[in-house]
Amino acid sequence: MALRFPRFSQGLAQDPTTRRIWFGIATAHDFESHDDITEERLYQNIFASHFGQLAIIFLWTSGNLFHVAWQGNFESWVQDPLHRLQSGAK
Repeated sequence: MALRFPRFSQGLAQDPTTRRIWFGIATAHDFESHDDITEERLYQNIFASHFGQLAIIFLWTSGNLFHVAWQGNFESWVQDPLHRLQSGAK
């Protein structure tokens, strides 16, 4: 026996609840109707937020590098790289 897909009820289509649900789904991502933001402005905001994320990553990385350099023993290691050195962070 072959399965049949149910037909869409025209009576259901005229139901105010169903129409309201479909209208909500259709307009949920329509940014221009919500807050007057255009698609171009939305993409500019996303692009700008990427720069903010990169700035945070840069600060985090530079902080890590600073603390490694501050607490490290690079100068001692350059003078004698073959022998075990004491850690600078105590």
